[in-house]
Amino acid sequence: LLPEHPVDFGLVVLAGALVLKWAEGRIVHLGVDTLLVFGAACALMGYRSAPTVRIGRVEEGVVGNDMLPAPSPPKRGVVPSPQKENVPQDREEGRAGASPERRLSRRSMMEKSTGMLDLKGDRNRRSLHLIQASMRNMKTDVPAMEDEEGGGRAAAAEEGKTPIAAATTFARFPDGAKIGSHLNCWSSPPSTNFQVRGPNYLKDKKKVPSDDYLFPCRGCDLFLTDNPPTNVGRNPSILEGRLRDVPTFVVNYRLPWGVFLSYHEIPDRFLPFLRRGEGYGDTSAPLPPTSGMTAGERAMCNFLLADADEKNEAWKIVPIVVEGPWVVKRVTGGKPAIVGTKMPITYVYQPPGTGEGGRRLCEYLEADLDIVSSAAARNILAVVRSYTQVLTIDLGFVVQGNSGEELPERMMLGLRLHGLDPLTAELLPEFEDGDGAVVISESEYDSGNETE
Repeated sequence: LLPEHPVDFGLVVLAGALVLKWAEGRIVHLGVDTLLVFGAACALMGYRSAPTVRIGRVEEGVVGNDMLPAPSPPKRGVVPSPQKENVPQDREEGRAGASPERRLSRRSMMEKSTGMLDLKGDRNRRSLHLIQASMRNMKTDVPAMEDEEGGGRAAAAEEGKTPIAAATTFARFPDGAKIGSHLNCWSSPPSTNFQVRGPNYLKDKKKVPSDDYLFPCRGCDLFLTDNPPTNVGRNPSILEGRLRDVPTFVVNYRLPWGVFLSYHEIPDRFLPFLRRGEGYGDTSAPLPPTSGMTAGERAMCNFLLADADEKNEAWKIVPIVVEGPWVVKRVTGGKPAIVGTKMPITYVYQPPGTGEGGRRLCEYLEADLDIVSSAAARNILAVVRSYTQVLTIDLGFVVQGNSGEELPERMMLGLRLHGLDPLTAELLPEFEDGDGAVVISESEYDSGNETE
């Protein structure tokens, strides 16, 4: 109930101090009946102010106080394609568009998030139904893609599964547009926005603006799923089917209700070190010399040669809130943090290969960040969830320089995310091995209300 803006909060504190000063030295006699009534009133106010954790389907198109027409249920195994008739213009300019002990908190988080977001347009209504169905599926340990007969992908194929197609990716933020004017867009922020360890940091602890990113950004995506997978790069649909056109580093943020993916190109000069670190190719061949590289490039080569534990000790995230509420800026802080000490990370390498029709498939390295396993990350999500649409944030990663040869540091990658509306997100496209998108049957739309 307290105001979020620091000025308003200060005024409330000042008013409280004045009241206490006025009451100093005064004696007030209150009867027992009065104290009981006051206590009961406070308890009722707290009960009414607490968010309602109510999990269930959207019955007859009613969500909170909004009356929404219930969409017709899709066939099993068919991911509904987005419709554009009632999509607001600002969203058309952007994208066309959950462990067992955590399930209740996951569903509560998504329930509160969806309740505070805009519910306009057919795509929003459809996404809301999918989110609700996804939350219902979290109450069981059975994978979402398995049906009663255990057929999974085979059953979906028999009932008319749609062929795998390229998924729509986030649009790039228009040049010159005002920050906050577009949702579900990305851009590459100036690398100088990030302060990194300087050349003499081990002595003077001074930081300097970073040089250009080592891995340029290719784009980002947000997909809904109740079972966020690892190794999303094996999905042929992501990044509009272009992921393996060039060597790519994928960051997979495994959220309670979906996955957020960012893609970054790996320059050719780092590929020998990546392949040697992953044991691919001729391991007896000499590596290219690093004498002509910058300190940041040498640190990146050491990172690619390292094992998972060594990577976790050196990989840092740097979040910067460019525009958003004061409370979000306060929580994120903007300070670097060693990611591997905050949450589990899984690294997956896929070597180059050949696809259908002789198409050349480039390699990728994916880092899967298990956000749900981190208490600190969950606390940040709990604060940020209500402000995703008005939030512009820079997400950067850097390899920590621990010696003079690795200083000054240089940002590995950076991404600016302009607003985020989960209700416009698509389901995670189906994988070729049958994993991925939630298959929603007609019976799920007709099931009764459930509460926990």
